[in-house]
Amino acid sequence: MIKPNSIFLLGILLQGCSSIEQPVASRALVEYEFGNGAVVLPLNQQLVLSQADDDKSVQLGNKKAELGPIFFAASGKNCRKVKFIKGGQRVYCKTRAGDWYAVNPVLATYSEVAIGGNQ
Repeated sequence: MIKPNSIFLLGILLQGCSSIEQPVASRALVEYEFGNGAVVLPLNQQLVLSQADDDKSVQLGNKKAELGPIFFAASGKNCRKVKFIKGGQRVYCKTRAGDWYAVNPVLATYSEVAIGGNQ
């Protein structure tokens, strides 16, 4: 049999947890609309990003690059990572209208080295 004191104690504990004020972001963490100052790529580069196979070497603008697979990003957009042959990489995403644009880098430095791995 459950004692009345146990029910009272449980009620106090549950109320204490529900009265904690939850943090709220002061600005949107994800941009839902295209309009972050990025420039839409020329049509010939958009066709390359849309139609070329994964891991294929292509000419993107005046640079040789290798295309990664198209993926669905947390922003809700289809994106593709491009690794340039002479160094560097960039992520390109599609707007709702279907135009590709270069995503501004989020991190100042970027590395895909595994933690604890050999460097």
